[in-house]
Amino acid sequence: MGVTRLQRRYLLPIYLLVAFYLDGAISHLCEQWLYTPDHTLISRLFMLVLVVTAFVLPEERQLTWYAAGIGLLYDLYYTGMIGMYTFAVPLIIYTVRYLKQYLPDSAFFIGLIDVLCLTLLESTIYIMNRLIGYATVTPVEFISNVLAPTIALNLVYFVFLYLPLKYLLLKLKSER
Repeated sequence: MGVTRLQRRYLLPIYLLVAFYLDGAISHLCEQWLYTPDHTLISRLFMLVLVVTAFVLPEERQLTWYAAGIGLLYDLYYTGMIGMYTFAVPLIIYTVRYLKQYLPDSAFFIGLIDVLCLTLLESTIYIMNRLIGYATVTPVEFISNVLAPTIALNLVYFVFLYLPLKYLLLKLKSER
């Protein structure tokens, strides 16, 4: 029994939701290693899926809207304050989609863009939290204790998940 066209339409949002919930599950299950007084590692699997999708499925017109939905879910589920992720995530993905035409589709460049997106997202959230008084750490502490470990964790995700995710998305593309 084959997957119908309507069912395939919903596979990408389902992949994004799975990545979103895996971020929370990983954070909860591994909190003793991810959140210590010395460092904080933030899982951002949903950003990996969004960035790889922007490169593998450039014809996906709804990707920026999916990013807005994931950002809104992140705000509602994790921060309780609508706005930061709701606007930052789709803006970053919109920029990636625009810049994609100038970049080669190699794993190195996609990984580099993923790191840049993570840096942009984390820095934006940090700056917004500093402006409203939620963040009390200095920029140097943020870079060394949050940003660098977060990038390292998400690079490990990239190394192990890039090819399976790419092939999953290519399979989705071929079935459309």
